[in-house]
Amino acid sequence: MAFVRWRGNSADLLTTVYEGGRSRQLRLAGLGGRYTVEPEMRAAVGRRFPNIRIDWDAIERALTVGPPHEQAATAAGVPNDRLEWLELERRLRYWAALAEPLRPQESRHFTAAAEVLGRWRYSRPDFPREPPPGLGSRSPDPTHRGGRHAADG
Repeated sequence: MAFVRWRGNSADLLTTVYEGGRSRQLRLAGLGGRYTVEPEMRAAVGRRFPNIRIDWDAIERALTVGPPHEQAATAAGVPNDRLEWLELERRLRYWAALAEPLRPQESRHFTAAAEVLGRWRYSRPDFPREPPPGLGSRSPDPTHRGGRHAADG
């Protein structure tokens, strides 16, 4: 099973192999400062190491969480929006696959949105936790209607 090892802000994709009763780590790919793995790299690793099992969802999650110093900040309560982005990106790709047979144009839109989100996740922009004034709350209240809450009547 493949896993990610961080050295500073640089990551490697590794696996453990057993030969002659001994184990050693095999480097499958250098990921550098990437926080996602592009489809081309996945395909190249798959061709080069066809017998190595890789859980790409687990690899993406490990990369999204980032290096240990970022993991420590997340564990300490600092939000990691990138995990939310990863989940949304996965859902968009799932919806694209579902829409492909019946609505290919919508499928392409879902795929394009997932690609944009993946690039954001890769570039790791630090957006403010709260939106700029005038854009509403971070988590809209579904009961809110035109300045009054639905419960207000």
